[in-house]
Amino acid sequence: MNIVLVKPRGFCAGVVRAINIIKRVLSIYKLPIYMNHELVHNNYIVNFLKKNGVVITKNINNIPEGSVLVISAHGVSKNMINDAYKRNLTVFDATCPLVKKIHYQASYANKNNIDTIIIGNPKHQEVLGTIGQYNNATPYIVESLHDANYIQVKNSNKLCFLTQTTLSIFNTYKIINVLKNRFPNIIELGKNNICYATDNRQQAVYKLARITDLVIIFGSNISSNANKLLEIARKHSKAYMIDNFLYFKKQWLNNVSTIGITSSASTPELLIRQFIKYIKQYGNITIKEVTVSKETLSFKLPKILKI
Repeated sequence: MNIVLVKPRGFCAGVVRAINIIKRVLSIYKLPIYMNHELVHNNYIVNFLKKNGVVITKNINNIPEGSVLVISAHGVSKNMINDAYKRNLTVFDATCPLVKKIHYQASYANKNNIDTIIIGNPKHQEVLGTIGQYNNATPYIVESLHDANYIQVKNSNKLCFLTQTTLSIFNTYKIINVLKNRFPNIIELGKNNICYATDNRQQAVYKLARITDLVIIFGSNISSNANKLLEIARKHSKAYMIDNFLYFKKQWLNNVSTIGITSSASTPELLIRQFIKYIKQYGNITIKEVTVSKETLSFKLPKILKI
């Protein structure tokens, strides 16, 4: 049996930064440490943090005054940050810098009274955080091609759009084209807001699915970018998403000679190593790695947390 590991996979720069922030906070401050939401959308990471004294609460008012709060990588609204400081919380912002960039763009649109269409899932934490950058207006939300074709706006001459960072690149471009055709004066704030890591991993899984009989995606069903990888892979191959090797089913190997493996941007490499160790019980394994693109981006920690 052949196993093809595709690169890039796993942690992106934003996730690495967020995890390094929480590790440093845990090493400096007394427990418990509070978090407004899951740091990243991966069950292994979430459970690890809970076991190590991190308390996740969506209500800032549940956090005792004077406590330490770490903001998740998905970002939060302006009001939540203000409420945290009112409660005298020590706040460490682990929001991905690429999400922060979208917050700055949203604030710019808000200050200049530019109507905004946000392309994304209205229930996703990242989108809720972006919506929370608006004081004077409520942005429109477009989740599908149907929405793009039928949405009505008040002022099409002063209109912009932003996108959630973890969407399918293929579907999102179709939505953008519809919006541009319907609203010729629409402005794209920040060229291509879909995260580089999302784009790279989707391009990689697309190529992986075309050269393998089965694609295994390591990620959690709560993860938007993991679900998009599965969606793309299933268009070209048999594919499943699992949290770890315990969820793997032997029958998936029927008529399979080559397995492709990748992982979402919030999934630790440890889970893939565990799977490879596990799968070796079914016979001789040949492993090769295919690099579709290289990533060199990294983000600095806040100054107060630097080693």
